[in-house]
Amino acid sequence: ALELAEHPTSRKPFDPKHLTYEVFGSLGSGGLLSYVDISGHPHKVDLTELPWSHTETTTLTVVSGSISVQVHGGTVGCRMKVNDVVRDEQSDERGNADVACRVKSA
Repeated sequence: ALELAEHPTSRKPFDPKHLTYEVFGSLGSGGLLSYVDISGHPHKVDLTELPWSHTETTTLTVVSGSISVQVHGGTVGCRMKVNDVVRDEQSDERGNADVACRVKSA
């Protein structure tokens, strides 16, 4: 709830949130990741090396995002962090592994 009685200069500015996508493991002969950014837009990345990471910053009060990864012949894991706090982490040790991580309303 907003407190409207405060003097405008006494309000603390909202701290930006940092959403970090991380992928780790071994690629084998390559891989593909797709992620949804904090604006809800999908992106695809051809993986040529691991680890891979991407960070987005927003002043929105709620952030969400997701990532899914498939590798050919390797093992893989994903991790999603909000302000350096791990919110989801998954890994798959099978060959041709695939994983998905998601952050909803952090």
